[in-house]
Amino acid sequence: ILFQDSLCIVANKPAGILANGPESLEDVLRKQTRCPAIEAVHRLDRDTSGCLLCAKHADAKAALVALFESHRVTKTYHAIVSGQVPADLREITAPIDGKTAVTRLTLLSANRIASHLKLSIETGRTHQIRKHMAAARHPVLGDKVYSTNIQPHPELRRVPRQMLHASSLTFKHPNSDELVRTKAPLPSDFSGCLKMLKLT
Repeated sequence: ILFQDSLCIVANKPAGILANGPESLEDVLRKQTRCPAIEAVHRLDRDTSGCLLCAKHADAKAALVALFESHRVTKTYHAIVSGQVPADLREITAPIDGKTAVTRLTLLSANRIASHLKLSIETGRTHQIRKHMAAARHPVLGDKVYSTNIQPHPELRRVPRQMLHASSLTFKHPNSDELVRTKAPLPSDFSGCLKMLKLT
């Protein structure tokens, strides 16, 4: 748990567990906090780790969903992607499912095999980062859905899972109007992948 009060919880979701549903992070948090009404306010893919915002009751969920719908939640991600991303690729604006989608990129390190990116999304379309990076021909490493038409470097086949991590989540608290900033450190498998690919 990265942040908690009477309204909500921000948890650091491990890879390999669903955000919601049976045997999900919701379930874990309900048992851990003895708060049976906990619900995730947004989604992270099973293989994506990092900051997940959950509401503790129905009124809290409505207030937090309203923040997302009005784009008042800032989410930052780290990703390791295939190939050397050009330094001048700063923004991807390709529509997703006919809707506007904006992903902003900062190149942290790169070599001919892979690149380490920091990304922020202005819109929250389903699989937005994964779809945008695949469309740019730099798919997220370990993505088994959107990288099927791109042959990765042989070394990349050792990547243990989808290398996408929700590193920070910032929002104005609906009750106090104070800014809540949460950060989830890079998990060990992500850091290990950076080291293996000499991106540190």
